[in-house]
Amino acid sequence: MIEQLLDTRVLLLFLQNDPALSDDIARRIEDPSRRSLISMASLWELAQKAARGLLLFEPAQRADFPNILLEEGFDILPVEWPIIRRAAALPPHHYDPTDRLLIAEAIARDIPILSMDEKFDLYQVERLSS
Repeated sequence: MIEQLLDTRVLLLFLQNDPALSDDIARRIEDPSRRSLISMASLWELAQKAARGLLLFEPAQRADFPNILLEEGFDILPVEWPIIRRAAALPPHHYDPTDRLLIAEAIARDIPILSMDEKFDLYQVERLSS
């Protein structure tokens, strides 16, 4: 099975059925031959933004949000110390801490990341965007 990591924005756009997400990326996420991974860092980012009123996305405020994602067929990855260390050692092309964790996870697993963020291209990671 082909693994792929979703960045936070792609996850949010997919869950909201937002037309800003390309049909190609949506099909990749829905493809049963692909295993779509979500980092716990993305859930933390969504919960944090929702708590500060920067995001109106009710599931991010629910205790069972991870279970909702599991039921939707996503796999959730913990943020582990080797990934934190790798993210901290990345070149400073991108300063968003969550994105740095996601980049480090994709590099460590040698899998593509679904992202619309072109700054990801500055790292040794395959970014799928359309």
